[in-house]
Amino acid sequence: MNRNLAEGVRTADRLQRDASRLVEESARLAAELAEQRREMGRLRDRLHRAEDRRGAREEELRRAHEAAERADRAKARFLTAASHDLRQPIQAAALYAHILRGAVGANPSAREAADLLQASIDSLSGMLSGLLDLARLEAGAVDVMVTEFRPDALMRRLAQEFRATATTEGMSLHVHPCGVAVQTDPRLLERILTHLLSNAVRHGGGNGGRVLLGCRRRPGALEFQVWDDGRGIPPDARAAIFEEFHQLDNPERSAAKGFGLGLPLVARMARLLGLTLDLRSQVGRGTVFTVTVPRAAPPSEPDRRLTAAARAMAVAATSAAATASPTDRMKGRRVLLVEDDERVRHAMTMLLKRWGVRVTAVGSAEELADRLPRLRSRPHVVLADHRLPRGQTGRTVAELVRRRWDVPVVIITGDTAPERLREARKIGCRLLHKPVEPGDLAATLDDVMER
Repeated sequence: MNRNLAEGVRTADRLQRDASRLVEESARLAAELAEQRREMGRLRDRLHRAEDRRGAREEELRRAHEAAERADRAKARFLTAASHDLRQPIQAAALYAHILRGAVGANPSAREAADLLQASIDSLSGMLSGLLDLARLEAGAVDVMVTEFRPDALMRRLAQEFRATATTEGMSLHVHPCGVAVQTDPRLLERILTHLLSNAVRHGGGNGGRVLLGCRRRPGALEFQVWDDGRGIPPDARAAIFEEFHQLDNPERSAAKGFGLGLPLVARMARLLGLTLDLRSQVGRGTVFTVTVPRAAPPSEPDRRLTAAARAMAVAATSAAATASPTDRMKGRRVLLVEDDERVRHAMTMLLKRWGVRVTAVGSAEELADRLPRLRSRPHVVLADHRLPRGQTGRTVAELVRRRWDVPVVIITGDTAPERLREARKIGCRLLHKPVEPGDLAATLDDVMER
């Protein structure tokens, strides 16, 4: 019995120790659980703070995005306003200068003053156009319209335009087309080649120098080349010439040598079209700029050749058209002019009358609507500003006139936004950008009236 009692006591002690260990283990687990709960609370707090910070960052990003959009809209408004409001007085000054040059007669002092005035206006217009073009390219606001066309006529026309300037500088200008069709935007390609030719003529070899506009066939492409035999471009300056306002040989910043915007515009337009722009140059021997353009797909059928009779008719028509200038053919024609700027309207009226054109000029769409019922003769063409008072536009003018007559409409605008060109094409109107050269105006009016 004593042994049994002793065994029972030992068992009770063991059970008591086990119970103590269980209590201690339970207390430890409870403490760990409490710590885990506190840690979970801390993690929850950090998560909430992280979510708050993320929300704050998202709100900051949203505000920054809205600010960027507001800045883009402000830039677009500025470009539109600058393009229109700055071009308006330049347009009036250019027209008055042209009229003045035609009125000074043989007086050498007056002729010199008129020529200097015209040169100053051309310089101002060129710089403004370059700055606005750069801004539009940077803002991605240039419309690209890729078509297939043969660039031969374009190359010959550009060469003809620059030949007189090259001759004045004592240089000869040559053109060698290839007869190969290409696939790109013809308007932007023309601007690229125009800037390259202008650069070549300005920085060519001077007296006895040569400038060449040519092209070479490449696999699947056509490489346009503009050569000059000027002093060349040092290797360490070839990247800098594509920077705005950078010029190698114009430290005095003479406007007669340009403003350093042509090549930056060329680089941006080539990049926009996906074209390869390159240059090769040797100091003392000259420079060649190249622009590689994709070739058009070959036609499914060969081009039909003109018959001898058709060629003869085309030659006769061309010869007959060449006997008179556009201004000669416009004599006695009637133009309906809608322009709200009094200076531009007055200058445009004076210019048209000097060409022998009969002009009816009004300053708004409302005035046009009032005058239209009283006009007895159908105008040969309507010449309208795009932006008119009280939100009216050149489209308003076209719609008003065409309710009575089917008349060609030419819209003139200082707004270079691509939407203007698309809108003009949609309503069947020609579009000219201010400041319009008198020669371009005469050629356009003559073309639409003949059609």
